[in-house]
Amino acid sequence: MSVDLEASLARPISLAEMVTAARATLAELLGLDTTPELSVFTDRRYEQGRRVASGRRLDEAELRSTTIGDPIEREPNGMPGSIHLEIDVSGFADGAWLLVIDHETETGGVPEAVFSPYRTCVSVVVALAMALAVADLTGGEFTDDQIRLLRPGHTHPRHMVTATRLPRESGDFAQRCERYLRQFAHLGGWPRDVAMERRA
Repeated sequence: MSVDLEASLARPISLAEMVTAARATLAELLGLDTTPELSVFTDRRYEQGRRVASGRRLDEAELRSTTIGDPIEREPNGMPGSIHLEIDVSGFADGAWLLVIDHETETGGVPEAVFSPYRTCVSVVVALAMALAVADLTGGEFTDDQIRLLRPGHTHPRHMVTATRLPRESGDFAQRCERYLRQFAHLGGWPRDVAMERRA
């Protein structure tokens, strides 16, 4: 089951703006006052599903100066240009991959941010918050064609937030992520795991 959550980038934004907006959206979805920090990594490498290079965490200055949504130069093989990043959730081993791809030269469209979470409640809700935040912040479109939390799959980001957010309560972040996803009975209890094992 593919679980990509997508946002079209109607205008460029900095990674710092993305992270700040994602944490605010996450807090709103879960009815919490505070949420874990989100860290952005570049240059991670995987072989046969195992991480073989831990990559480099972008610092605050890099987050402010790095934008997504600008045109991306095409690959040497003629494929659309893309940027690959990874998002870590502080205090957890959870996260999401971020692929920013520029289809503009092929379709006349705008660049797109595709968030692919690890298969846990925490990761899926974080990826959802990031996609919603990017779409809302840039005036783009949020697309959920694969998980289909709400139907149809194309949903206005603010509608998605207001229609699905939990009431404001205190509580454990991971438990709130699980409660958020369990409201969608058609998911059948997916994902089964609430969170990956916490990092030491």
